Amino acid sequence: AVGSSHLVSSSGSSTVHRSHPPTSFPCEAMAPKRGTKRQAEAASPVAKKPKVDPAIAGVNEAIEQAADLPESCRKMLLASVTSALGAPSDERHELQVAVVAMIGQVVEAVQAKLQEALDAEGTNVGGVEARRTELQAALAALEEALTAAKDDFDTKKRTLAQAAEAALSAKGVLQEKQEAQRTGDAAMVQAKESKAALDKGIEVDLHAITEGTSESPMQNYEALLPLLKELALDQSLQSALPSVCAKKAADRGSFDSMVLEQLGQTLRDAAAAQTKVAEEALPASKDREAAVEAAQTDVDAGNAVQLAAAQALSAADEAKKAATAAAKVAKDALAAFEPEYVQATEVRDAQAKKLEDFKVKSVGNFEFLRDNAATATANTGGA
Repeated sequence: AVGSSHLVSSSGSSTVHRSHPPTSFPCEAMAPKRGTKRQAEAASPVAKKPKVDPAIAGVNEAIEQAADLPESCRKMLLASVTSALGAPSDERHELQVAVVAMIGQVVEAVQAKLQEALDAEGTNVGGVEARRTELQAALAALEEALTAAKDDFDTKKRTLAQAAEAALSAKGVLQEKQEAQRTGDAAMVQAKESKAALDKGIEVDLHAITEGTSESPMQNYEALLPLLKELALDQSLQSALPSVCAKKAADRGSFDSMVLEQLGQTLRDAAAAQTKVAEEALPASKDREAAVEAAQTDVDAGNAVQLAAAQALSAADEAKKAATAAAKVAKDALAAFEPEYVQATEVRDAQAKKLEDFKVKSVGNFEFLRDNAATATANTGGA
């Protein structure tokens, strides 16, 4: 018994399918023994072989392709194809039915082998395509040179020129952003510098004068003068400062202490004002800094693209050279990839065509002959 199942395709024809093709065939038990009369008759010369029906020929090809089929089975089945499948399905005797079933197992086994080979090639192509995707992400320009090794050299030259132009444009944008950052941050930078100078004046020079720890208080006063010029000091305060600062701490009166206190408060207020200016300018400064960083990233990306384009141009130039130069380029992993991809897909496609041809020529003809009934033929003829 056959025990095989059949799937119907979109065209209406059925396809033999079996998860586990048979590894042995019952025809081995049915094969004639050596020295029998049937073998002797089969060995007798035939005057002329009749022309084989194309449908029968398709089935014969399937039997010939069955590598696992014992030779005795193959010969027996080839000798029995015409008598078994040539008889209408509803008129076959028991032996013919058994032979048809065995032929079905053979066809199924060959189809399974072809499908297995196609699946293996498909897996191989999948691995090649995965590597191809990885290379595309980092070396797009060089991969283009690989996939289009025979493309015109001028195409790669234009690609490099475009990349150089884009990189130059990105550098121009970066310079604009850097200039905007410099001018935009000027006020904040100035405020920070002023704040630092004021802090130093308060903590060093004013502190030395106020506490009387300076041996040369007038030098500390003179160090404060650049800061005082920027402040709107009261005229009386400005007039009193030189004499107050020159006095020792023990010689100062309440007026002197008030003058120094007012000076310190004025300096502290000025420092606080500069801090406010710097803090208010900080958000815009950060935006300008981010813009510069983004522009720098674009420049780096543009440089990378330009480098890749130069490599692609070099590869295209090498492809036009002699066969020895082309072989050297092929040693590089990227240059060798595209031929590997093309070869893998061609092998897979060839295997797919082989399987499809087998389905049409061998499976289709077998199923037609297997299911062809005398009643159906009679009805068709009378229609």
